[in-house]
Amino acid sequence: MGNLDPRNTTEFLLQENNRLVTDLISASGGSSTATNAAVTSVASSTSSVQLLASNTNRVEAVVTNASNYPLLLKLGASASATSFSIIVGTNESVVIDKFNGTVHGIWGSAHGSAMITETT
Repeated sequence: MGNLDPRNTTEFLLQENNRLVTDLISASGGSSTATNAAVTSVASSTSSVQLLASNTNRVEAVVTNASNYPLLLKLGASASATSFSIIVGTNESVVIDKFNGTVHGIWGSAHGSAMITETT
């Protein structure tokens, strides 16, 4: 698989097909260090739901799609089939680093949830 640099998130995501590991989470952070972690679950929905509220203290968030359907995740408000930032596949995760705004999501069918860890 070559020499991957876990600090290069784009390279890692492309080569690992969006499957993230602990090394990436610990290596990708900026200058801030988290001291707290909050774990939540948000039920999947066919209408846009807020996954994370705006939080200026957020260091990083990990969103795992625990659904049988892809999660259309949007950095900002009102995710839809035509307005989203990234597609998170079934049982896949994405790290949101250096973004403190709201995060919304939508699924093609309501089955499962998003598991979210937000560090502050």
